[in-house]
Amino acid sequence: MISVKTRFLIADDDSDDVSIFCEALYRIAPEMKCYKVENGREVFKFLSEPAIGKPDFIFLDINMPIMNGWECLKRLKSNSELSDIPAIMYSTSSAKKDIDQAYSLGASLFLTKPENFEELCKILEIVATNPQDSLIPQLRGFTSVKVA
Repeated sequence: MISVKTRFLIADDDSDDVSIFCEALYRIAPEMKCYKVENGREVFKFLSEPAIGKPDFIFLDINMPIMNGWECLKRLKSNSELSDIPAIMYSTSSAKKDIDQAYSLGASLFLTKPENFEELCKILEIVATNPQDSLIPQLRGFTSVKVA
């Protein structure tokens, strides 16, 4: 049974990556909601819509136009009303400096976009069904999960 964490917001300007991400969520559980925006500024616009409510997780690509993932993460974590939303950096990067920066800015997790759809599904299922504080230990065996 999937936990109550069923609302995911992904900020990424690559429509193919977003489609694959949302398809993986749907495969795990069709009742999961996958909200999509193309940049950090749209994250804040989305979060300002009271009818929608806060997502359970925000996945942020690093390289986006208008407001990139770093700036968005900084603003999320400095906003007392939004800082409790777990933010996961979701990028093609696997550079140590990016991983270290993500965790230092308050990211809950750093995921390199998996090349394998099945791995993405398994990772998202663990994210959706486990407490946030146990994600890193639960995900340690996946090559896409990067730990500082």
